[in-house]
Parts: sequence; structure tokens; C-alpha cells
Amino acid sequence: MATVGTAQTGGFTLFEILIVLALIGIMLAVLVPRLGHATETSARTQALRLCALMKAARTQAILSGDPCLVKPATHGYAFLRMNRRGHFVAMAGRLFRARTLPSGARLEGFGVRPVVFHASGLVRPFHWTLVTAHGRWRLAVGQAGRVQAHVG
Repeated sequence: MATVGTAQTGGFTLFEILIVLALIGIMLAVLVPRLGHATETSARTQALRLCALMKAARTQAILSGDPCLVKPATHGYAFLRMNRRGHFVAMAGRLFRARTLPSGARLEGFGVRPVVFHASGLVRPFHWTLVTAHGRWRLAVGQAGRVQAHVG
């Protein structure tokens, strides 16, 4: 026989559930904008990294006396140098290893052609655009070989 006036245990009250939902909402409101900023920073980081690596490839071409080629692909890029037989081969070392862009990022440009840095430091002018879901970064090189990256 059931007794009158006994309380059931083991459940949550409506008030407790509303408090938990409010706390989750506050945490999401704080965290979601930061995640978007981190993704945008990642696109910026990728563009600046590619810019710095292209500057290093130009310097390598000048110092070694051998042309260096930056070969783009839709979702990455590789660095090659000209060997004594006149063929481009992968550059040795960790700095100039082939790289893959983050998921969803891609390179665009005028045919996204390879770029050759000559031993003189000169290069045929070009621009590539690194496109992500959060923005576009333009990489440009002038004839004198100056490499720049900016939002574009």
C-alpha cells in the first residue's frame, strides 16, 4: 500500500533543467565566436607561411645559383630545385617539404601556374589567392621577386 505524502526521488525539476540550459547557452555564446576567429587565424597563418616559404625559396635560388620552383596544386604546394641535368626535383630538407592546405582551403589564380625563382632573384609576376570558408588571402610577387600577402 502506498503512503500518502512521500516524494519521488531521482528526477530533475523544471527549474534545474532551465538553469543547465542557460549555462550551456552562455558557454556557447562565448566559445563559438572564438572558434570562428581561430579558423580565420588559420587561413591567415597559412597565407603568411606560404609567403615566407616563397621568400625562402627565392633566397635559396639566389644563394645556390639554381632556380627554385614553387609548384601549386589545388589543395597544396611543393618546392622543387633544378638539378645539374636541368630537371626540377624535390628540394631536400624539412623547410621545403611538400605541404597540404587545411580542409576546405584551396589555391586559385591565373591558371595557378608554377612559379620559378631564378638565380638572379627575378621572377615572372603572378598572384595566387588562398581561399577558405572564412576569407581570401592574396599572394603576389612582382618582377623583382618581392613576395607579399594581404587580405584580398
